[in-house]
Amino acid sequence: MIKKILPSFTLEKLIQRFIAAWCIVNTFSAVTSLIPFTDISFTFNLSLGLWAVLIALVFLSLSFLDMLLASFPFTPWSFAVSFGIYACYTLLTENDFWYCMSLVVLAAIAMNFLFKDDKLQLCKIKIGKKSTVVIAAVCGVLICGFIAAIGCLRYATYSSPNFDFGIWCNMFYHMKEEFLPIVSSERDRLLSHFAVHISPIYYLILPFYLVFPSPYTLQIAQAVAVASGVIPVYLLARHKGLSNKFTAVFSIAYGFNTVLISGIGYDMHENCFMVPLLLWLFYFFEKEKYPLMYLSALGVCFVKEDAAIFVIFFGIYAFLSRKKYLHGVLMAAMGAVYFVGAVYLINTFGDGVLASRFDNYMYEDEGLLGMAKIILTNPAYVFTQTLSSEKIIYLLKLLLPLGFLPLATRKVSHFILLLPFMLINLMTDYTYQFDINFQYSFGPAACLIYLALINASDLKDRSKRYMVCLAAVASIMLFLPTAGSKIAYLTERYEAGQYELSVFNEALDSIPEEASVKASTFFVPHIADRNEIYEITSQNETDFAVFDMRASLIDETTTLREEYFAKGYTVELEEEGYILILKNPNSTFKLTK
Repeated sequence: MIKKILPSFTLEKLIQRFIAAWCIVNTFSAVTSLIPFTDISFTFNLSLGLWAVLIALVFLSLSFLDMLLASFPFTPWSFAVSFGIYACYTLLTENDFWYCMSLVVLAAIAMNFLFKDDKLQLCKIKIGKKSTVVIAAVCGVLICGFIAAIGCLRYATYSSPNFDFGIWCNMFYHMKEEFLPIVSSERDRLLSHFAVHISPIYYLILPFYLVFPSPYTLQIAQAVAVASGVIPVYLLARHKGLSNKFTAVFSIAYGFNTVLISGIGYDMHENCFMVPLLLWLFYFFEKEKYPLMYLSALGVCFVKEDAAIFVIFFGIYAFLSRKKYLHGVLMAAMGAVYFVGAVYLINTFGDGVLASRFDNYMYEDEGLLGMAKIILTNPAYVFTQTLSSEKIIYLLKLLLPLGFLPLATRKVSHFILLLPFMLINLMTDYTYQFDINFQYSFGPAACLIYLALINASDLKDRSKRYMVCLAAVASIMLFLPTAGSKIAYLTERYEAGQYELSVFNEALDSIPEEASVKASTFFVPHIADRNEIYEITSQNETDFAVFDMRASLIDETTTLREEYFAKGYTVELEEEGYILILKNPNSTFKLTK
């Protein structure tokens, strides 16, 4: 009898059970307390005596269960699960990156301990092919649901501004009516979006929009585009020889990838297509299905002119790292020709490329050519512009959900795929391009996912198991304080703001569809189904001007409203604290309600 009991009371198991008991009781205390755990008074409103008794009781209970379930690694699992629950609960409350980082570090240390000698007996767990497909599919549905929920809630709660959602609502209205990507609110005049960015990829959404002409269609389409990337991820993992277990865990890491979910922080953008298209490009390259590879590469180029940079560097990677000389040259040439041609068209017939996002490389009138000269002749300057405290945090946010696998290789040539990431996201001083809440991380994220997969396939089993599992754990931990809290906030805002939303909806619905309108930025997406819609600061003459009168925004337009009244505009509708609609004295339109 004693021989059966003794294995449950080794020092190692005693420490694990104590930590498990500590995490369980602290979770219970955090859940039941009326004071948030982030408040210093939290501890002093607890009964420390009761807290200690609970620790002892839970510890004894775990010890009893460990003896009872001698054939199962109960103590390691109770240690892992209790820590995970405590971490996840607190992360839902404390939306702080460094707190999340500290928990990820602790999780990494705990995993290293647990994976040594396979204390969790993970090697005994078997997952079949069908189960792996189901897990991958569920992860795809999860990330689709997360992204769609955030996007739709943002629109429903009047949290989506003109940039970057109102412009697409207006563009798709014109695409539906005229089959042309015309938009009025992007450059304060009726203009083809292709004069700003050449993005024919948007036409993939048009058939669905014709059937369901709604802004919600655009938000859901973006979610489906990003989520569909789980398919090439699954296929790549299987092609690279990863087991069903590793493929399933990789799918979990993808389904909770904070970079992909947070990338729609400011609504829709064509860059969402870069995730699946690049992943399909990588898959078809690996499978040597070259016609489909070139079709995917063309699809990437169709996203936006600078997307061709990813095709160029992948061609260089194929040439130098994989010795696919012909296809490497052809792909790089294809990307280069497309990029140069697109830039020429925008500069000649459009509004010009947005080179200002690289102002730190712009010298007099040298433009992009001058930037190339600087990169070649002054690498020291480039490095001074590439790293900062903000960019290091950004790097961590991209690499943690992948368990740092993109860097886990001795093959220097693999780092070629990091070069477009460095060029587009790190070398710039344009803040939004190194912020995961914007769309600029979609392309780099796809490259990093691919690197993580091919690097994982080269690792030894123990390192592979550790790093792939770390990727999944870190993804979940980063998801909770970012996307998780965002969904919770938007849901609460939607439920609490029903009266406000009904006021907005009724007022905006009363504006005739044929009338031209200027509106505060958060109103633009909701009345963009018209020929002309502009932001409230526009110099264009319109039939109506719509002001957002919410307390947080009313002061921004005080002077502007006075100017409208001075021009003879009259109040057509006013809901104090919510919305104000002014009518142009020269307009013949009237509100319908």
